[in-house]
Amino acid sequence: MEPGELDRILRELLLPDTERIRLATEQLRAALRDPSAVTSLCELLAHAPEPQIRQFSALLIRRRLNTRWRRLPLDNRESLKSLVLTSLQNERVWDYFS
Repeated sequence: MEPGELDRILRELLLPDTERIRLATEQLRAALRDPSAVTSLCELLAHAPEPQIRQFSALLIRRRLNTRWRRLPLDNRESLKSLVLTSLQNERVWDYFS
């Protein structure tokens, strides 16, 4: 799954159109079956220009890895930790809770 395709799907989920959200939800479910989806979500977390897409990517990464974390190779876990910490340090928008 390419980051651009996941970006398009996540943007569709943010639109105020019920039918488009339903279709995007189906596409997201299919996309998340691809093992490379976590890598694409990490790319979006690190580089998406919109804070909503970065936040949505972080949420989906957490949900995908919640039960799979211990099964990942140690080097993958360490690189994911590093990416998340770097993304947090570089985050430009912090008014999510205000």
